[in-house]
Amino acid sequence: MTSVSLGNRNNESHAGGPPLTQGRRSLTFDMGQLKQHHVAHGTFFFGPHSHEVDIASTYKPELNSIQKELLDDEIIDVEKEKERCARYNFKINNETHPKRRRLFLGALLGDDSMEVLEAVAMEVYDIFHTVSFIEGNTAHDLSPRKWKYYDPKHPSEKLSALYQMYGPKSKVSVDYYNTTVTRLFGDELFMDYVQREGNTFRWALNGMREDDVAIMRDADEIFTRDFLRAMQICDVAEFRPDQDCRAPKVIASTAVFESSPNCVTKDRRWHHPDALLGKCIEHTGNLSLHPPTKRQYAGKHGLRLHGYGADGEDYSNYVAEGLGPENTYPLWHGTDMRLGNGGNMYGGADGSPTGYHFHNFFMSADEVRYKYATYGHANSGAKYLPVWEVSPDVKMAVDCAHGVRDEALDFNGTGSSVLPIYYLNDEVRNKRHQLWLQIVKAEEEHWSNRTE
Repeated sequence: MTSVSLGNRNNESHAGGPPLTQGRRSLTFDMGQLKQHHVAHGTFFFGPHSHEVDIASTYKPELNSIQKELLDDEIIDVEKEKERCARYNFKINNETHPKRRRLFLGALLGDDSMEVLEAVAMEVYDIFHTVSFIEGNTAHDLSPRKWKYYDPKHPSEKLSALYQMYGPKSKVSVDYYNTTVTRLFGDELFMDYVQREGNTFRWALNGMREDDVAIMRDADEIFTRDFLRAMQICDVAEFRPDQDCRAPKVIASTAVFESSPNCVTKDRRWHHPDALLGKCIEHTGNLSLHPPTKRQYAGKHGLRLHGYGADGEDYSNYVAEGLGPENTYPLWHGTDMRLGNGGNMYGGADGSPTGYHFHNFFMSADEVRYKYATYGHANSGAKYLPVWEVSPDVKMAVDCAHGVRDEALDFNGTGSSVLPIYYLNDEVRNKRHQLWLQIVKAEEEHWSNRTE
């Protein structure tokens, strides 16, 4: 296992401000006092995780009987687990002494609505050992953005809420990134690539082992709860100890909910999140057995270069230059986990999805425009367009709002044996759909008035 060295300007016991009772820290802290790690493209600041801070318990979601039953799955029932594994054409890993793998989650944190974060969190409530978020103060197009989960003067209500959503058994953290680059390298998603390195640092700080499973995602994506439980206890080929790290990914077959839980994209599956065994992940796996490869920025950061594992198959230059012997493959960065080729997509044996994507679940039309003007694959002109022109995805959701379902299915019309737990509450689901209808109506009235 490789070690992670992090500098600290002050004594670590004071990294989150003056210690509180029982050693817990305040939600108000000075960024300069946090543990830091400097890299060629910027600095990561590591905040206290949810088990280290003093917070008042305020997260008490109202659950119906169906939701309670789905979340009540802590006890291992061998027969039920065998049935679960069979739903994905797996077998249970150890029927005599079944044990669940530990799970670690990573994502970047942007302008996602609290509803999306809560919907994802409910799906995985009390499942994960670690939930890692990285928040940057620069958008993908290098325009400045404010940290929304950091407030040096007052305890952040958003941070407090996020700490609690994933359940008391999960260590939840928001760590912060400040870039030093002044232009994008390689392509327009460069900032995405480098920020995801922070997730792998955090996992190592929280004690990830080689037999743990790490999941990389966008904040609005998640594996289904049932498939997460399957990955914990079933014999998944990619999680066997003999994994050589060449094609280690488990990829979701993901149902896309577009702007509303009642607008499910028809005849299309997304291909994230992605899961890997800890032994293949940077800062956790054995660096001597999996020497580093070459990358686009300063040799160590960003995407892998061609011939060095860029496409998941071609390691010709990596081997020819003696970076690693034949049949030895490098550890995976966070961005490799997200975008690298090499692995298998798993769906349910009955065709049901193994993941959910709550796409464009924003609270206003302006938030939709801001995303498409500044996020990855940004179009600066999007800020001047009606929402149905910024993206075909949003156009489909607008049509869905009008009852046109050529490309959309209703929440209960997918034929899937699994559905997002958060939206199994009719009131919550209808509230979100009504909000989307209101956004569309207001947007149409606004643009109609402009053309009159």
